[in-house]
Amino acid sequence: MKRPLVSPDKDAILPFDDSLEAAMQQDGQQSPGYDFEPVDLNKKVHPAVLKLCTGEEYKVRGVFGVGGFSVVYRIRDQNGQQLAAKVISRRLYSTRYELATLRKIQENQHDNLLLLNSVGRLTNPPPGYTDEVIITEACGPSIRAVMTKARRETGNTKMCSFSMDNIKRIGKQVGDAMLHLEKLKIHHLDLKASNVAFTSNVKYEMDPNLTHPIITINDFEIKVIDYGTSLTHSKPGDPKPIKLVQPQNIRAPEVFMGLPYNEKSDVWSMGCLMAELYIVKLLFRPNHDAPTCEKDQSTFEHMVSRMNPTIPSEMIEESKQRGSCTLNFEFLENRKEADNQYLLMKLMRDETDSPLFDLLKFILIFDPAERPSFAEVISHKFFAGI
Repeated sequence: MKRPLVSPDKDAILPFDDSLEAAMQQDGQQSPGYDFEPVDLNKKVHPAVLKLCTGEEYKVRGVFGVGGFSVVYRIRDQNGQQLAAKVISRRLYSTRYELATLRKIQENQHDNLLLLNSVGRLTNPPPGYTDEVIITEACGPSIRAVMTKARRETGNTKMCSFSMDNIKRIGKQVGDAMLHLEKLKIHHLDLKASNVAFTSNVKYEMDPNLTHPIITINDFEIKVIDYGTSLTHSKPGDPKPIKLVQPQNIRAPEVFMGLPYNEKSDVWSMGCLMAELYIVKLLFRPNHDAPTCEKDQSTFEHMVSRMNPTIPSEMIEESKQRGSCTLNFEFLENRKEADNQYLLMKLMRDETDSPLFDLLKFILIFDPAERPSFAEVISHKFFAGI
């Protein structure tokens, strides 16, 4: 599920005159106008211009991000309009569902969801990539990119979180976007900090000398982006799908347990995102010393330790009967409620932050039948007045 942040062909080099590095040197700039490019980006493997089979050309003005399945360029068309171009890697990856989601959003637009511009074929794909390109409206940096850049400004010594006002405003817009997707009968299934982007190249305030620096942005809008793992809801009467979805650290309990994902699975991921905006670190993570084959077990146990949930026996029995779950539930029998540390509340830095933790306890319910919907989440008192 986790996409490695490396180019599929990282050692390939374009002819120098065609490369982004050459264009940047010609412009005399360290970066062509984008402050949040990935660190250590090899600009020799990325083109200065994207050329489509239709004859259209787009000047590359930077790189939003490089993943295991794509690279996303910051581009300008011949009229000067700024856009984003997602070029697909040669790895086994289908854009079928992503394009279906983008087209459905295009027909039912929302301010907090990414809009499709066009789809095309390149005559000059970068090394390691196919000729397929998806062009969308451009955004600014992701939440993850802002947090990473802010931490670099502290010398990588301090974790930087968002102000409570910013957390509320980000959360409300994310909730609005996800409610719209739900109405379109689409599961996002990858709702995380790197897939929520500001709509412009934001400026933030932060004092790096504080013990816990706080990022504050005065005016912004966000969009939920990257529909590469999105899926449509199953039709009424059809069997609910069983599939390993969502990255491990934001994966809903029912998915861990080998049960069908559903309309509430993305709600769980939103809770994880809201927590990360405050604590900076991932809310649920495996024991780093655990071997790869035990990461799921370790993460699930951490979720239980953090939230001290009541897991319905029916969920456990159904999980065992379906036989697709690798979790061992014996640790639940040895867990003593009275001794549980209830670690979620220990993450709270000040009593004035308790409304956020009330929201997290409201969202992060193990039983999806009891977990709130997106409509209920955005109606929570935490978002009052936003």
